[in-house]
Amino acid sequence: MPTALPDAPAFTLTCPAKDSPDREVREIRARGNLPLMIDNRLLAEILQGDLVESWETAVNLPAAALADMSKLAGERLASVLEDNIGSADLTDVVSDAAVLFLLAMRRAGVKSPDEIGPCTLLWDEERHQELILKRIK
Repeated sequence: MPTALPDAPAFTLTCPAKDSPDREVREIRARGNLPLMIDNRLLAEILQGDLVESWETAVNLPAAALADMSKLAGERLASVLEDNIGSADLTDVVSDAAVLFLLAMRRAGVKSPDEIGPCTLLWDEERHQELILKRIK
């Protein structure tokens, strides 16, 4: 993963903190699900069952496959967000965002979905890679 911040990330994915001032984020957390803000435009809810299933799939993938899948999801998401999210299939947008986010967490060494803390993923369009910024409270 890149170590320098991109000059202008193509998009961001943010997992808000549990004590977020946003009521919707707190409600998603209260249901046991993972909130994911897509480029400050769309708040998605990753259901706990989907999160665990996707995580278990990612655990069994080789590193090269994780990198390839991350790159593909990031490129598709960047393209959709650049064009017009309003005309996009939101199911596909959320799916690509969730795949990229979860694979990035896995590649960053997170051992289980329960360990995912507040963080922001920046997509570096030039390198076609993600950079993860973790918030420390």
